[in-house]
Amino acid sequence: MKYVLVLDVGTTNMKVAIVNEKGDIISQEVKKINLIQSAEGAAEHDPQELWANFLDISKKIITNFEGDISLLIFSGYQFGFLPIDKKGNSLMNMVTLLDTRSQNIMNEVKERFSFEEIYQKTGCPPAFNYTIARILWLKKEKPEIFAKTYKFLDIKSFFTFKLTGKCYTEPSLASVTQLLDIKTQKWDEELIKRLGIEKDQLPDLVPGNVIVDTVKKEIAKEMGLEKVVPIMLGVYDGGAMILGMGGYKKSAVCNLGTTAMFRSAYNEPLLDKTGQFRLQTYALLPGMWAIGGAVNNAGVVLEWFRNNISNGMSYDQINEEASKVKAGSEGLICFPFLTGERDPRIGSLSTGSFFGLKTFHNLSHMARSIYEGVGYGLNMIKTALEENDVNLKRLTVGGSGSKSDVWVQILANIFNIPVTKSKTENATLIGESMVAFSQLGVYKDIEQAGEVMIKLGKSFEPQTSSVKTYEVYYNFFVKMIQNYRDMYTLHTQLINSLGEEEKWQ
Repeated sequence: MKYVLVLDVGTTNMKVAIVNEKGDIISQEVKKINLIQSAEGAAEHDPQELWANFLDISKKIITNFEGDISLLIFSGYQFGFLPIDKKGNSLMNMVTLLDTRSQNIMNEVKERFSFEEIYQKTGCPPAFNYTIARILWLKKEKPEIFAKTYKFLDIKSFFTFKLTGKCYTEPSLASVTQLLDIKTQKWDEELIKRLGIEKDQLPDLVPGNVIVDTVKKEIAKEMGLEKVVPIMLGVYDGGAMILGMGGYKKSAVCNLGTTAMFRSAYNEPLLDKTGQFRLQTYALLPGMWAIGGAVNNAGVVLEWFRNNISNGMSYDQINEEASKVKAGSEGLICFPFLTGERDPRIGSLSTGSFFGLKTFHNLSHMARSIYEGVGYGLNMIKTALEENDVNLKRLTVGGSGSKSDVWVQILANIFNIPVTKSKTENATLIGESMVAFSQLGVYKDIEQAGEVMIKLGKSFEPQTSSVKTYEVYYNFFVKMIQNYRDMYTLHTQLINSLGEEEKWQ
């Protein structure tokens, strides 16, 4: 029996696990990551804490498996951004996808780049989360750090640097730099030059399914390994989720976590032919691309609701409250954009709101409308896929939000396709392990690995009466977004016109 060690770094938790070739998670440790936030929009991780957490939990789970690990493979969040100097020192904290400080730099991005050109080259629509905007923000707001920067790292290149002394990344993370040619899966040197940085400031680019290096001996010892093990970069967390839940062959997956995504693995880099930039297309593995999109606001909105509105209810209690209300929440609609959005139709300046609030609405209505609002946002991605000739037959849902039968049934009704729960909460770990065992020769390819390693659970069929209700509310949701767009801009201008004391009183 072969075993692989999988590291998965999310925005709120770090997981390290040992997985066998049957898809069983033999040992796993989870540690919470502190998210460092500020009123100005910062959302960061302390790099030293990330590294210390990894060493700590690796030691714990490797006990009794010291000599049995065949490979170390990574999973991690996209949009990580960390400048380091020539000595390898971090010049600031790791910026995460929830950080909104670069949203005000988008006019400068537009001055330097054609959004259409960037989209056609890289598959990325205009949004403040991408590395182009992060670098321009750094140059403007923190010029002393920009001047000292030797390399711009993401979450995987940070860990490979610590483990090997070299900076490696792979196409699925490189895709969100807006500097990767989506077709060739190589750095686009013309875009890099126009940005005003050097190609050497980016990590070395390697496919996620090949062995790139080995763990340094002294680090292997700190981790508790008896031998040096090879390293494979794998794919980003959402991409691993696609693989680990079988999101191929006219199937898609939805991960309901802090953020949420709706994606399918496809054999070509499909872009939105309508010119609306609705699809975010990322390289995944050689000959495979992740098509679809993601939303910034999913579980983060429910967490806000629990902490600030529900007086600390458990998520089970919130589900119970949401189940008391009919489809459509009796006219209450949540626009769940607390941290801005990636979809350019909504925009980075968007904010959260409840529309249609009346005296009879209560906490139960608000809870259900959050579930529905996230569902409407994800349905915008499904609709974009359909309008680009991708017709999906089923959906598999995973992540912490999939624990809620109420939420999953709402999604089945909004999407109007069968939705199946992933039987394991850790489909990302399984997806990365599928990549690893395919390359180790245990399986001939990803699909064969999936036949053995993927485990699915309960299925939910669309309910006809609710499908009709949600079709009406979804169309209204989209129409409202069109009207809201200008108001988000005006609201931001209003806030920015106030002094600091007035702004936060």
